[in-house]
Amino acid sequence: MLNNLFQFLSWYLLISVIGLAALPLTFRFLPRLASRGYAFARVLGLLLWGFIFWLLASLGILQNNLGGQIIAFLLLSCISLWTSLKGGWQQLREWLKANFRNVLAMELLFFGFFLFWTLIRGMNPDVAYTEKPMELAFINSILKSPSFPPQDPWLSGYAISYYYFGYVLIAMLTRASGVASAVAFNLSSALWFALTALAAYGVVFDLLSAWRAHRGDVAGTPRFATHR
Repeated sequence: MLNNLFQFLSWYLLISVIGLAALPLTFRFLPRLASRGYAFARVLGLLLWGFIFWLLASLGILQNNLGGQIIAFLLLSCISLWTSLKGGWQQLREWLKANFRNVLAMELLFFGFFLFWTLIRGMNPDVAYTEKPMELAFINSILKSPSFPPQDPWLSGYAISYYYFGYVLIAMLTRASGVASAVAFNLSSALWFALTALAAYGVVFDLLSAWRAHRGDVAGTPRFATHR
């Protein structure tokens, strides 16, 4: 039981750290959104971290191992820090302080949906049916391949002839968290569910905020009398 809790929390903390690393980017480049992209920071961070790692590993600059992933994460963090120069950190702190309740609501929503679907997958954790065995084979192959493209798990000596970037993201989280790939497969399913729920909340929140702001602008527009 404690081991299962540790594995769940390790993934939650890992994806949260990735989101924090990318938050300055969403804050800088999505200034017109009421949420400043907070709901999308985890998704953006995971995609950018994965892309940097995949690109550099494909070019032979990084190795497909934990050290390569750490370097890719440091590069992402440096990019994020660079965008926060010239007062960016101060603005971000002020926004977080002013929007603490909204941030807390998004954090609770993400944690709740992640926990909920983890429990659902825990009731039926078998990696069986449809494409699940193939997907787990791809994840294991990515974890064991020294470079990209990863080796085909069925055809020795050949690379995977399939789109595999999504599985690279799962493999990266699996390696960084130290969780077994079979467990990570189910945690990834819960993670996609929670990320989708959080992103949907962010879209609705931003749309409603923009609508309310527009209504306020229209209501506050002065009316000029026409003289005859």
